[in-house]
Amino acid sequence: MTLSELDAVAWRYERLWGIGRLPRLVSAETAARWEAALAMLDAPVPPPGRTWDEVYQSIARGWEALAREATARGHAPLPPPVAEAELEPGKIFAIALDDEHRHALEARNKTDGRCVSVYTLAEIATLLRSMPLVDRIKTTFPGATIESVTECRRD
Repeated sequence: MTLSELDAVAWRYERLWGIGRLPRLVSAETAARWEAALAMLDAPVPPPGRTWDEVYQSIARGWEALAREATARGHAPLPPPVAEAELEPGKIFAIALDDEHRHALEARNKTDGRCVSVYTLAEIATLLRSMPLVDRIKTTFPGATIESVTECRRD
């Protein structure tokens, strides 16, 4: 296994589970073993008696072990984004549940070569707080939909 192949394994797990999330979902013992395995990547040479190929394969198996233990402990991969829509032809945006989902979605988009603006629900709430009239209309007229927006000019 090459380093770029190991990198692809890491991206696959981080896109599915979230960046840096898996080690937080396993036992302290497993997390410590994982950190020790990753530390081998910082060394200028592989540990005595091992090749880089063996180190990379070991870390790849470690990703699998982290996911298996996290699943056994009742955790699940991140769900997909809440929604995607087109702002204008060729300009996509997505709404993610939170920062953890945003990071995972941005990683997926990077890997997939997609250019997507990603917002969290908290960011959407911030935008809506700046438009109290929109909230008043939606509250006053349940089921109302926003079909277009025009700028009101006062001369």
